[in-house]
Order: sequence, then structure tokens, then C-alpha cells
Amino acid sequence: MLKSGLYFSFTLLVIAIALYIFFIKYTVKRGVLPKIRRIPGLDAIDEAIGRAVETGRPIFYSTGVGDLTGSVMSQTLAGLSLLNYVARKAAEYKASLTYLAAVPSIVPIAEDMFKSAFRENYRPEQILYIPDQTALMATVMGVYEREKPAANFLLGALYWETIILAEAGARAGAIQVGGTGRLYQVPYVVSLCDYGLIGEELLVAGAYVSKELSQLGSVIASDILRIIIIGLSIMAFILGGLGFDLSTIFEI
Repeated sequence: MLKSGLYFSFTLLVIAIALYIFFIKYTVKRGVLPKIRRIPGLDAIDEAIGRAVETGRPIFYSTGVGDLTGSVMSQTLAGLSLLNYVARKAAEYKASLTYLAAVPSIVPIAEDMFKSAFRENYRPEQILYIPDQTALMATVMGVYEREKPAANFLLGALYWETIILAEAGARAGAIQVGGTGRLYQVPYVVSLCDYGLIGEELLVAGAYVSKELSQLGSVIASDILRIIIIGLSIMAFILGGLGFDLSTIFEI
């Protein structure tokens, strides 16, 4: 038996689960990519890579110190999807790309991406593994000062290393694209980066470039669920203004 007052919440949960299952299966079954609006921050990725090619300066990429476990896993995976996209573009245009790895479990994944993208041009030093947050920040400040990157990507589960990496990129004159779903780092991304992917935008961008049908299906389900919640909120506001007792509705 459900506790009294939780029936409405349970109903919304069931609707949400049903929407996700339906649209994930429906999208995969049809095999047709749904249309998703392009995000300015996603367009900026191509612009930043193009600038690196024109200037002959390198590209640096970091997914932060977030791991592939826990609540930040989805952000890290989105950052890795975008890394794969950047690696393929950089290989296509023969640009120099270095990934700043801070989590050991991500290193073999990044290596596989780089080997697949760059093929015979792959170099092991393209993966710079620094297994400590403080060391990562200190290393980046020195490397960026020497290399003067044209583009700096900070996309993933970012922690307090964000402000140092973004500040170092800004001092080097790089175009910076940042993105995270971690609330405390959003102000640094917005203030120090030229373009930002905030919250769900990062996840949508990762699904967009990966072309994974199941991920794109979940994006559609999220949008419909958001419309339902907004509609219910508006209805509650109107009914409350008309004097209806909403507690009888939400405690069914």
C-alpha cells in the first residue's frame, strides 16, 4: 500500500516511466532520427575546431574529474560523446587535440576513441593523464601558457577545477565551450566560457552527436514530460486562484 498523499506522485512516476519506455522503443524500432533543435553551444564546437585549424594552434579537452559512477555518470558520458565528436573532427581537419584525463577508468575509453579517429596518426601523448585534481590544475596552467591553445573544451561533470582550467584558457586567448549539470560550477562556465551547455543541454548535445536512437528517444520523452508538468502547474495556479482546494487533488 502507498502512503496517503503519495498517490499523485506515484501516478506521475508511472507516466514518466511509460513515456521513456515508449519513446525509446518507438525511436529504435522506427530507426529514424528525431528532429532536435541545434544548440548554439554545439555549433560553437565546430567554430572552435575551425579556428584551431586556421591558426595552427592546439585544442584541449577535459571532462572534469567526474567518474563513470553515481549521479554524475550521465554528464561524464555526455562529455565523452562530445569528445568522440571533437576527436573525429580534429582528425578530419588534421588539428592537434589533447585530452586531459583525470579519471583512470576513462583513459582506455579515450584512447579507443582517439585511435579510431586518428588511426595511424594517433600519438599516446594525446591523452595526458593527471590522476589528481590539484595536479591537473597546476599542469593546465603551465601547459596552456606554453601551448596557447586555440580552443578549450570543458564538457562533463565539472568540479572546482573548472575555474582554473577556464581561467587558463581565457588567458591563452582560446575559444572556450563549457558545459556541466553541476549547479555550483554553472556560474564559472557562464562567466569564463564563450559558449555554454547548461544542465540538460549537455545531455542533449551528447545524444545529438552520438546519434544513439535510445538516447534521442529519451530526449523526446523528457520534453513531453516537461510539457505535462508545466501544464499541471498552470492548471494548479488557475484552480488555486478560483478558490479550489488543491490539497484534495494532490493527496488522492
